[in-house]
Amino acid sequence: MHLQRGTSRVRARVTDRFDAWALRDHCRDRVLAAIAEAGIRGLEMPAVGAEPHRIVVSSADVGAVDAALRHLPPADDVHAIDLGRWLGRIRPVATMPELRPGSVVRLYLPQVSLTGRPLPTEVLGVDLEVWTELDAPSPSPDGGEHAFGTLRSPRANQRARFLPPGGLQAPPAAVRAVPLEQVNFPVDAVYTWVDSSDPAWQAEFARADSHGADDVQATSRSPSRFASRDELRYSLRSLVAYASWIRRIHIVTNGQVPPWLDTTDPRIHVVSHVEIFPDPADLPTFNSHAIEACLHRIPGLSDHYLYFNDDVFLARPLRPEHFFSASGLIRYFPSLIPIDDSDTSDADLPVVSAFKNGRAVIERRFARRPLTRPRHTPHPQHRQVIEEIETAEPALLARTRRSRFRSVEDISLAAQLQSYWAAATGRAVAMDVAYEFLDIWGPDVDARIDRLLTRDDVDFYCLNETNSDPDQASIADDRVNRVLTTLLPFVSPFEKDGHGATSR
Repeated sequence: MHLQRGTSRVRARVTDRFDAWALRDHCRDRVLAAIAEAGIRGLEMPAVGAEPHRIVVSSADVGAVDAALRHLPPADDVHAIDLGRWLGRIRPVATMPELRPGSVVRLYLPQVSLTGRPLPTEVLGVDLEVWTELDAPSPSPDGGEHAFGTLRSPRANQRARFLPPGGLQAPPAAVRAVPLEQVNFPVDAVYTWVDSSDPAWQAEFARADSHGADDVQATSRSPSRFASRDELRYSLRSLVAYASWIRRIHIVTNGQVPPWLDTTDPRIHVVSHVEIFPDPADLPTFNSHAIEACLHRIPGLSDHYLYFNDDVFLARPLRPEHFFSASGLIRYFPSLIPIDDSDTSDADLPVVSAFKNGRAVIERRFARRPLTRPRHTPHPQHRQVIEEIETAEPALLARTRRSRFRSVEDISLAAQLQSYWAAATGRAVAMDVAYEFLDIWGPDVDARIDRLLTRDDVDFYCLNETNSDPDQASIADDRVNRVLTTLLPFVSPFEKDGHGATSR
């Protein structure tokens, strides 16, 4: 398939599977292999964060490097962007302009999804840098002088401006030092999931709803809170596509398992509510706040993890550093929507009451006031912080866990209180984020969906359904289906054979 990228016409491969970070590594490995096969000296500088990997070669070898790249098999579809001289034009590597001393060329594999949407492969290549080899001693900007044969970088980078004579090897070696700024601890993902079409779940819900339900806010029992439109399947696809560095995925349910989910994959861990609720008398529960208050008790959970609702999706390649600092600080994403200044009341939506209750805890404990609500994004979590809250406020967590439906007395531990507690104790920092929240019953939702489907500058998006008319469920189905089958038509390794269709 051909794409028009600016002034360039690019041949792109159509793919039904996508892993951004594996593709970045594949590009590096393919170019390294070509250089090694030609016996050319080089050095690999592994990526820091989301940037491309770098491969350094010498200006003395530029002709051999140029020839080696042009002999890459045409079937590889490797394309090149000169980051200095071509004004952003993209060429097949066989027809790119001749490399010169000082050239910086990004080599990548253009790809499109099954729906024809260009994938963000231009940022997932490898940067080949032709460093200039000094032909005479030269003063060093840091004092002293550089010897004959020293290599000078054509552009700034975080690892080195100069390499000493003999700093390149054939075959190319790699710089092995782990940057201080790079996260090197494991990060898991946790999902909560329910399917209200399950007869056993419906029976439990009916029994719970018939006891003391008069004091339960109507939205706590809304069918939209429990409906499954296959969002989990697509959210997992977004993890595979854009955050394959996630170590393990824990899916918390009341005993249900999606029929398409391959639970034999060692990265998937299905967790029952029974395993994490400290008091079995609190079950069954239909309160996401209660479940949130137990997630840190998942067996085998990493210390740092991301909490997802299944209606939240990654939209482009992201690294662990987007969510945590290398020292373990949480990055959290407050919105610009203030928490209403009044006290909690029965008229509040339960989520609003929970935010007010969380605010009150922070004010009481730290004499500081959280002003705004969290965004509906992945929520970075640190088990140590949550365990500290549980030790300090055991009655608060126990009360939330006892509420079978959302209650005016709840807290939102994972989505709100944990982040603000961490911020108040110096373990979290607020960050902005490129984010799209779509209420699928909003008055302008169809126009907003149109815009989302053409954007490539969003980190996350949420397809939220606060309350809906069951008689109009097909409209909601169509809207959700349109977004997800367009943006995430990939088959993930977590889907059983025969359950990987891209439409429902």
